[in-house]
Amino acid sequence: MKQIGLVLPNAPQYSETFFNYKIKGLQNSGFDVTVFSGKRKNEKYFFKHFGAYPVYSGKPFRQFVQLVFILLITFVRSPYNVKNLFTAERKDGNSIMESLKTVYINAHILPHKLDWLHFGFATMSLKRENVAKSIGAKMGVSFRGYDINIFPLKNKNCYTKLWKNIDKVHTISDYLHTKALKLGLSKEINFVKITPAIDTSLFKLKDNLGKIKNPLEILTVGRLNWIKNYETAISAMKILKDKRIDFIYNIIGEGIELERLKFAVHQSGLNDRVFFLGKLDHAKITEKMHRSDIYLQPSLQEGFCVSALEAQATGLLCIVSDADGLRENVIEGITGWIVPKRDPDAFAGKIIEIINLPDVKRKDIALNARKRVEDDFKIEDQKIKFENFFKE
Repeated sequence: MKQIGLVLPNAPQYSETFFNYKIKGLQNSGFDVTVFSGKRKNEKYFFKHFGAYPVYSGKPFRQFVQLVFILLITFVRSPYNVKNLFTAERKDGNSIMESLKTVYINAHILPHKLDWLHFGFATMSLKRENVAKSIGAKMGVSFRGYDINIFPLKNKNCYTKLWKNIDKVHTISDYLHTKALKLGLSKEINFVKITPAIDTSLFKLKDNLGKIKNPLEILTVGRLNWIKNYETAISAMKILKDKRIDFIYNIIGEGIELERLKFAVHQSGLNDRVFFLGKLDHAKITEKMHRSDIYLQPSLQEGFCVSALEAQATGLLCIVSDADGLRENVIEGITGWIVPKRDPDAFAGKIIEIINLPDVKRKDIALNARKRVEDDFKIEDQKIKFENFFKE
């Protein structure tokens, strides 16, 4: 039985379907999966879980005692692995103290015997680039939107060390792999594209497929973050209002931009048209999709976007921006529509165009989208691809 270590920021909760599907699929295929997360919690999971030791920001003496205590325990449990990691860090030019800190940060991983150590996000590999080699495991990394699109903008050459140690890459879109090559990833590194997938049995087609209600109901699901580009969507709603289109725009999600976005809605005179529904559980999101007519994803950048897949599976008419992985998520004019990001006129114009389409045309688009999700984004196919990823 192969031993897989999965490194994540936090242990996945019940609602985090992507990682739960991935872990369950690997377990069902005969792999032994251990999750290493950034926090230590005494919760029960359906997988083995080890959280990182805390990094105290308090008194220096307490920090020193904690560091020495954990290092001693880890060395007793796995002296060879500790020596390997410390030596590798020193060879990379890190000081003795920096190298010891790296050992401490990875003390929850070092005692384990693994075949693969896989980082669910590229950013999780930072300060852990030498760990897999130190414990005799292969190193895998998943590329996601923030890892490749955003983090390197603020942290130049952040993955130089990663590129030297990586054995295999999982990317959720061709775009992210191409971008990683531009950031220094070698073309010689094996990569596998495994897109997000969904359990279509959880997403039944909505009633009255292809019909448009009055008022029109538009929906977006996503965290309230600048990268989701809600300003463009709000500006598009203002254009619709000025053209006397009757609509409701619901936004599901929470985040730091709520206050600013609410002010933008107020300034645009859309308080009676645009509503922030906060964070909803999966069942309520699905229910909201069934009641909506159009799904909008105006993001500036996206690795792929599961919510857009779920909307297509439900039979919603999807309009997405031309950002990155969204161009692989939707096929223009076949399963939905793609418009330029940062262009509220284009979004508003496309909504009006859809309103004026015959019901039968809208229904065809919705059915095309559903069929593509069923054919190309099945959870069972994803399971097989991840199984093959770690078999080699």
